[in-house]
Amino acid sequence: MKRTLAPTLIAAGLLIGACTGSDNQTTIDETPGEEPGDEPGNEQGNGGSTSGGPIGFASASLRQFDECDAFLDYVHTEGAERVGAYGFGNNGWFGPGFPELIEEDFLVDEADDAMEAEAPAEEAASDAAVGQSAPTAGNDPAVGEGGGEDGRFSTTNVQVEGVDEPDIVKTDGDRILAITDDRLHLALVSDDGSDASIASSISLNRDGSNSWIWNAEILFDGDRAFVIGQSEYWGWFEDDVVILEPELVDPAVDGDAATSSINDAAEDAGDAETEFADEPMPVEPDAPIGGPIPPPNGYQGPTTIVTELDLSNPQAIAAVNTLEVRGRYVSARQIGSTARVVVTSAPADLGFVYPSDNSDRAIEAATETNQRLVAESELEHWLPTYTLTTGAGTSEGQLVDCANIHAPSEFAGFDMLSIVTFGTDETLGAPVDTASVMASGDTVYASQDRMYITSNVWLPPTIDEQERGIWEEEYETQIHRFSIAGDGPAGYEASGTVEGHLLNQFSMNDRDGTFFVATTEGTPWGAGDTDNQIIAMEMQGDELIEVGRVADLGLEGERIFSVRYVGDLAYLVTFRQTDPFYVVDLSNPTDMTVLGELKIPGFSSYLHPISESLILGVGQDADENGVTRGTKVSLFDVSDRSNPTEVDVWTLPGGGSDAEWDHRAFLYWPETQTAFLPVTQWSEGFTGAVALRVNAGGIEELGRVTQLDPEGTEPGQTDCRVVGAGEFPDNAGELVWIAEEGLVLACGDGDEGGATGYICDPIPADELRFYTNDGEAPEGLDGVDRVEICRPEGVDYGRQIRRTLVIEDSLWTLSQQRLQSNDIATLAVTDIVPL
Repeated sequence: MKRTLAPTLIAAGLLIGACTGSDNQTTIDETPGEEPGDEPGNEQGNGGSTSGGPIGFASASLRQFDECDAFLDYVHTEGAERVGAYGFGNNGWFGPGFPELIEEDFLVDEADDAMEAEAPAEEAASDAAVGQSAPTAGNDPAVGEGGGEDGRFSTTNVQVEGVDEPDIVKTDGDRILAITDDRLHLALVSDDGSDASIASSISLNRDGSNSWIWNAEILFDGDRAFVIGQSEYWGWFEDDVVILEPELVDPAVDGDAATSSINDAAEDAGDAETEFADEPMPVEPDAPIGGPIPPPNGYQGPTTIVTELDLSNPQAIAAVNTLEVRGRYVSARQIGSTARVVVTSAPADLGFVYPSDNSDRAIEAATETNQRLVAESELEHWLPTYTLTTGAGTSEGQLVDCANIHAPSEFAGFDMLSIVTFGTDETLGAPVDTASVMASGDTVYASQDRMYITSNVWLPPTIDEQERGIWEEEYETQIHRFSIAGDGPAGYEASGTVEGHLLNQFSMNDRDGTFFVATTEGTPWGAGDTDNQIIAMEMQGDELIEVGRVADLGLEGERIFSVRYVGDLAYLVTFRQTDPFYVVDLSNPTDMTVLGELKIPGFSSYLHPISESLILGVGQDADENGVTRGTKVSLFDVSDRSNPTEVDVWTLPGGGSDAEWDHRAFLYWPETQTAFLPVTQWSEGFTGAVALRVNAGGIEELGRVTQLDPEGTEPGQTDCRVVGAGEFPDNAGELVWIAEEGLVLACGDGDEGGATGYICDPIPADELRFYTNDGEAPEGLDGVDRVEICRPEGVDYGRQIRRTLVIEDSLWTLSQQRLQSNDIATLAVTDIVPL
């Protein structure tokens, strides 16, 4: 809830430092570490958990809170240092090392350093020795992995063998669970796997709820399924959550008779931009200031919903328990019968005020008022909560105990990153021993023993262009490591920082406790001069410290498009105009080397190991200028690590595949040496899936399946001229790409536009300049009244295949509208199940 502070009001001076000196203060425990300036890793220029560079700063030891008072002292102190006239400005996050850039406003002061120095050191545990890490098994992909028991059915294509990932469809060979829109469907499959019938369906939106669930995914264990989805919280806060009232003090009144001014006559008390009166309205000196104000009746933030479904009666599946966690759903993993859900929760609205103008007077008043709001905040404003709904009723609680909260060595914001653990073989209950670290979460990687979660750093809204340039050049990503060995709760272990940004979860890998991460320098949204590298890190104390790197992967300006770790090797693709495919030796983390390199047109955005010597890449073909031309599947022979070769290529001009950006859409079935991937070819009006035989002999297309109705539509005639990509001039820019992907018509005055079987959108001639490289109308189109961009009517978005799976001798495909079975040998349709 935001309010505007009038410039005539200036808050009285606040003794923010006093918030750390309350009578019941409990100090913050710290893991023992070296003196400032002697952090491990400084010999490599890391500055502890930072990656070095001109704006890096040495970090203090890990903070852990033995009591809630210590945690509250921490957020009061850190919050007072970082809050400004506009609140926290992106939740208080200013990036690793960024406080040095704006020293006057954000640099942690000597009072904080003194507080940290006085905190007693935590006793060292015997298993926390520097560099110690237990060996890890099964953290590499299963080469040519197919799926379920005895090869009867396929499973979700995952990154690490034995670490299941949630998806929109799951099967155990006898049942198919599928999510379309907001419904979960359960289909019973025949013994031979060739046909099925819907036994029951259920809405994922709870009765009486005023929020909707989206991006829902399934974890599956016997007669229990757990659907995890994102929702939003709408409505009022609970009565016991205090929303602080800003105290506005009139400087014209003597300090002994301080008064407050709140505009009771605000036109809309629930408006987030309520104006405060310019003139103070005095009250009695001892009168209470304001009172609890609930936030506006409306959006309160994201929430994660975990719903347990009882599948024991297929004809009447039922939602039996629901766990709602206040926070954004990041991802989940399942190992055996243990599930871990990652959630990022932001603090509650503290009621920050904003200055009503840019005067120093207004900014000072707003800043001091916001500092007071931070100083008087309570635990309920900072800690995420949960609500558990069962047949016995509803219970609520604090998601994480204060003793299980950690603050990483380097300030990472006021979000709470939590791992919620529960058993998939037992009834869903209240979260127990949730592990949390004060940071946001963006990307999740998990081996069978460890989970790594990254925090991307977004641009602070308060910096000028010069500071922005420095910040973007020195952009860093934080990484947080948790132990997930066994079936107990996760345990936070360490944090570290790497230069640049990650592509996705495949950028990360853990091998026997050594962590490898591939990054591209600069911001995720940036372009220009970049470098790509793989960095090796090990846990030393409570920090992830760089122990080695291999850099200069790719040419200047290229960025990483895909990574895959297999054993002691990494395969990495960069792209700008050509596709350098690298083979990197990771066997010695302190001395990693590039073994081989191959340059080919286009790029692979997903890499899948087919055998010990074959890697399959799915991505886009491209011309010599780097302009993409359609889906490309490449088969790489890596038997000679120093000389990788492209054995064969399959392309689909003007095509695209979900497997290019979502690995779960890809399926490799080793029993028949066949890869299946969804494809859409816009220019031909085709959407479906392609089956490719892949082995040492190359790539062979076996056929395609589609869920489109057989009649379809064929392109008809038009009075307009069809323009090919090669007919456009050099400045035509986007029009060239459109012509390559679909149908472009040039129409004169009086020409009948459109084409049978196509939907065409006209662009008037005087607007064509918006589609060119130089903002000028393309040459060579004199006399053209308009250009029409056409897409086939035959592409039915509801019938686009999103997933493929195998059961016995049948290939099943899932779209929004149906499940469909095809004979895996002939690809003939054997059953259609409407959804």
